[in-house]
Amino acid sequence: MNVRHTLVIAGALLPAVFLTTRPAPCAAQEAQDEAAFYRAFHEASQANDTAKALEASKAYLEKFPTGQYAAAVKQWQDAARLTQLDAAIKEKRTEDMIKAGQDILAADPENLNVIYALAFNIRRNELLASPPVFTNAAAAVDYATKGIALVESGKTLSGVANFDKNATLAWMTQILAMNEGKNGSAPEAIKLYEKSTALAPADPVVGRNLHSIFLLRHSKYVDVAKAYNALPDADRAAAEPKAEVKAAKEALNVEADALIDSAAAFVAYGRSKGLPPATVDRVNQTLETVYKGRFPEDAALDGLKKILAGKTPSA
Repeated sequence: MNVRHTLVIAGALLPAVFLTTRPAPCAAQEAQDEAAFYRAFHEASQANDTAKALEASKAYLEKFPTGQYAAAVKQWQDAARLTQLDAAIKEKRTEDMIKAGQDILAADPENLNVIYALAFNIRRNELLASPPVFTNAAAAVDYATKGIALVESGKTLSGVANFDKNATLAWMTQILAMNEGKNGSAPEAIKLYEKSTALAPADPVVGRNLHSIFLLRHSKYVDVAKAYNALPDADRAAAEPKAEVKAAKEALNVEADALIDSAAAFVAYGRSKGLPPATVDRVNQTLETVYKGRFPEDAALDGLKKILAGKTPSA
């Protein structure tokens, strides 16, 4: 879905509303003041000084919300802010994008087109960067949460005939998952990644979800393996291991099984969907290593082959 195109559809770019007609002469001081406030806006807009014109339009509307030029100034202001947002998105100026979006949402808090654009582009420019950037993660979560609520209530993007509700919910939910993972809440992150995948199982968002779950599972497995390997060799090799050794071994097996399941899901999906071979191969190497440690009796990896076959997406 083209976000910039969506914004343009949602509100036409700067209209030619630079009025040249000035208010009729009036003895009242208020009329003179209104003329002065309007003149400041008009001159700035005619000079294409958008920043100054926006300041002047704000000042005019605050002072004269029902003035004779209020409707035209408001129309110009709305279009100018959309244009600022569109330009910031195009040039990947995230901070400016957020500022422009906030100005629009202050007057129109349920503008799904703007909420969508902000969440989508923070995700694209920062959360999906390599390495990821979480400077505006809180803002992304806020916009994604609002967007999910609006979409679930039945709201759709204005001017978008092919709006995909489930795909939109899937990537917005992925934002929540990424933030939970960054905050160290792996179980909650995994639940959200799985929810994202369930919402749109045929969407490309699934590949990143599966890989992210694998990484979270692998991190937990490494921690548990270190704890188990830190136990004395004699205790781990004993014919009748101590209770703490049994508990550590069981914990390791649980994490190994979870890691095998997640890695197999990603490898099967990656091979089926043509994901970058280098990434798929790295995950597969980990998968085979962990599987061999968990099931040393299966030298031919027959069990692993069955797992992979069961994880392969249907055509």
